Amino acid sequence: MFDLVSLSVRNIFRNRRRTIITVFSIVVGFSAMACFGGFIEFSFEGLRETTIRTRLGHLQIYADGYSQHRVSDPESVLISEPDEVMAHIAKLPGVAAVTPRLSFSGLGSTGRTTVNVSVIGVDPEGEEEFADFETLVAGRPLEPGDPEGGLIGEELRNGLGAEVGDWVTVLTTSFGGIINAVDFRVAGVVRTGSKEYDSVFVKVPIELAQRAKETAEVERIVVLLDDTDDLSALQPRIEEVLSMFDDEFETRRWDELAGFYDAVVALYTGIFTVFAGIVGVVVMFSVANTMTMAVFERTGEIGALRAIGARRSTLVAMFLIEGVGVGLLGAGLGVVASWLIAGAVQATGGIAMPPPPGMSQGFQAYFSLTGDVLRNAFAVTVAATLVSAVYPAYAASRIRIVEALQQ
Repeated sequence: MFDLVSLSVRNIFRNRRRTIITVFSIVVGFSAMACFGGFIEFSFEGLRETTIRTRLGHLQIYADGYSQHRVSDPESVLISEPDEVMAHIAKLPGVAAVTPRLSFSGLGSTGRTTVNVSVIGVDPEGEEEFADFETLVAGRPLEPGDPEGGLIGEELRNGLGAEVGDWVTVLTTSFGGIINAVDFRVAGVVRTGSKEYDSVFVKVPIELAQRAKETAEVERIVVLLDDTDDLSALQPRIEEVLSMFDDEFETRRWDELAGFYDAVVALYTGIFTVFAGIVGVVVMFSVANTMTMAVFERTGEIGALRAIGARRSTLVAMFLIEGVGVGLLGAGLGVVASWLIAGAVQATGGIAMPPPPGMSQGFQAYFSLTGDVLRNAFAVTVAATLVSAVYPAYAASRIRIVEALQQ
């Protein structure tokens, strides 16, 4: 077997010019596939972290029965004593922040214009970690000790015609069915990246939200972790802490709450699959052309090998090893080329991208060449070269010995 591998490696470099051209085409295809996969991975990471750190957190904790009764009887599924629960969860290693929230919808008005708003009551001190992906356009963030301050989305500011310092009245219905109104002063204007969300977004201290709904309880507890990858390991520990209390709770992961994220991932994954298939076909034709020409050129050599006792399977194995060898060489150089391209993009500050559909701002794109991205590109490349070598290898094994020796 060692001699067969050695012979195959020497055959790869017999016609160096053709091998270089073939390997170059593989490197180009590999780099395109890896960089496109890296761009998609970067997009997934950005969408995931934006979704987590502006709205959902990594894990949300509700009173038991929330998913069934949150619309029909929301008051019955509020968390009555959240402070003790949050204190125990905050002690777990890997937990960055734990904060209560109470949300409701209503009508916001400045006296001149009235629009629909979605209000989130938060603890300003516990929301510092969640503001990482909120861009402050004007004013200041929420501060502890300011019970009447509030933040509004950039699109909502335009709809209300409100500026920093203006008072906004929110009209809503309490849990008891009584129409109630609360006022807050616009402390700042933020941009979350989603135009639709910014058009209704209001964030106020949770005390103000509780006054509007006439309750001292909270709707949910939001948990933010240091690292998203730790969620699977930490969720059972958080649920174990919750089991210590008399009240029963239910939990929801961020990916269970963000259905649109799965839709985006499915769409981009499908696009990448089609692109990888196209690259694989190009690589297959390139390697198949090289291997077929090698068979024609070495017909006499193949006849000689068969005459001295080489089996058909030996010839098939030799050409398959040559095909895989070319694929491994091209894929290896493709990894290096991909890293160089990604490094160049990183050094130049990224690629300026326009705002995606529904978003209010563009972003700088980079190539996130994770292990999975490179492994997938490597596997597609090597598999394509192996498949492309099958027919030439079979054709070489079927050559008649007498006819081959005549050439």
